[in-house]
Amino acid sequence: MSSEKHRLPDLRLIDTHAHLDGPEFEHDLDEVMQRAAVAGVAKVVCMGQDEPTSRAAISLTRRMPAVACAVGIHPHLAAGARTDWMVSLLAEALEDGDRVVAIGEVGLDYHYDFSERSQQRSLFADQLAIAAQHTLPVVIHCRKAYDDLSAILKSGPPLGAGAVVHCFTGSFELGERLIAEHDVYLGIGGAVTFKNARELQEAVKLLPLHRLVLETDCPYMTPVPYRGNRNEPAHVGLTCAAVASLRGMSTQDLAAQTTENALRLFPRLTASSV
Repeated sequence: MSSEKHRLPDLRLIDTHAHLDGPEFEHDLDEVMQRAAVAGVAKVVCMGQDEPTSRAAISLTRRMPAVACAVGIHPHLAAGARTDWMVSLLAEALEDGDRVVAIGEVGLDYHYDFSERSQQRSLFADQLAIAAQHTLPVVIHCRKAYDDLSAILKSGPPLGAGAVVHCFTGSFELGERLIAEHDVYLGIGGAVTFKNARELQEAVKLLPLHRLVLETDCPYMTPVPYRGNRNEPAHVGLTCAAVASLRGMSTQDLAAQTTENALRLFPRLTASSV
């Protein structure tokens, strides 16, 4: 069947959080990105998790015009982590015009505790300072650590360039608090399609639309009906449709608003490139 037959009408979507550099996409990334284009995905933001993945993400932006990236160290890898490479890599990448649009994926994870919490907090604060120095927004990973997250955001350098709490799965009250206290965006992914995600679904109905962006977190968090399989950027359209249905609006209008939001969050993703 021709790809045109399956093109979604008038959608211009942005997948604000993906991991395209791993072995899951080693053999078919070109085909994955072709499917994303057919599904109306104009841009995909690939996250760094350490120095090798950050460099790999930058390399992808040079090969694939639809890919932009973020540079950062994941809280799972906080033990012994250094940030000096980030400063030099950012200087080089930004001077070369590479599509580095954010610092990420950074934050706190008290669910798995793969790194000491004190190390996570210190690393997160250091990376917030780097983001402020380069006027870049921050892509935040947070699990079971929202009190410490808020404390660090309040005590650290201002989020002058903004931030997004990615893979948000919390309550309306938590989302409302994060927006009110820190003026962040909330990344909504495939979890919103899960049957047991009632709290998130209720939150998505009520949270301010101008603060929501869409993501896949691929290859993870695959939405229904493909749950259990590898996720990919094309599936962000399923999340878009689910959020639109919850809010009682058209998929086209939801796509337009969340794309506008993503461009505000990541201004280095220029409207002309989308």
